[in-house]
Amino acid sequence: MRHQPIFAKAALAGFVLGLVIALAASFGTRFGLWNYALGVKLLIPGVAAGAVGLVCGIVWIWRALAGNESTGWRLGMPGLIGALLVVGVPADSLWLSTSLPPIHDISTDIGGDAPKFDTLLSWRKGAPNPANYDGPNIVFYGGERVTTALAQKNAYPDIKPEARLPWHTPPKELYAKMFWRALNTVNAEGWRVAAFDFKRGHIEATSTSFWFGVTSDIVIRVRRAGAIGVIIDIRAKSRVGTADMGRNAGLIRDFLEKMKS
Repeated sequence: MRHQPIFAKAALAGFVLGLVIALAASFGTRFGLWNYALGVKLLIPGVAAGAVGLVCGIVWIWRALAGNESTGWRLGMPGLIGALLVVGVPADSLWLSTSLPPIHDISTDIGGDAPKFDTLLSWRKGAPNPANYDGPNIVFYGGERVTTALAQKNAYPDIKPEARLPWHTPPKELYAKMFWRALNTVNAEGWRVAAFDFKRGHIEATSTSFWFGVTSDIVIRVRRAGAIGVIIDIRAKSRVGTADMGRNAGLIRDFLEKMKS
């Protein structure tokens, strides 16, 4: 068991090195030191270092259990757990990117009338992903070529418009009630409001992820439906990246859930 401390130290070293590289890759991208594509590439050596630490940690704990010897546990245990996180978090993102469709533009209206950006058009200047709705674009998902709209429908069947009837609210007041509730929900989500127009029923906002600072632009449309109803649509699109790994669908779900509560 004389090599136990070596494996423990290697596990901790792999964890620390991997964590430092991963944080540098993420926050360097977030603060604009380099673009998103380069940030993802810089993450690779961090994951590799974490993987080495994880292997050493597994060897350490296996030898510790086999020999009933806890030498180096103060280094080996934090190294093993930390390395597992350094490797596990990116691995989870990789799994999501392969299991979910390679899309980054999600809308409750996929029938050809998705809400459009207005104020955010100028905010998106220089963004790799264009502002137009991707619904008709072809992607490869589930072993076949499908439109982005169909891929979304198959992967996120719950993403649908929110329709409301007056119930206890006078029909003339329902539109105003739902518009201001939508704006309040945007604020409650912590999104940055870019613009809102009560007469048009139009709200625009942005949400930035903690890791890598990936920005999603969001547009909400509140409009009258029939003589007494109101229908609410929301769309979220990432400025960078091919696959959003379910983030934009999550933003929309959170918004709709809070609107219902």
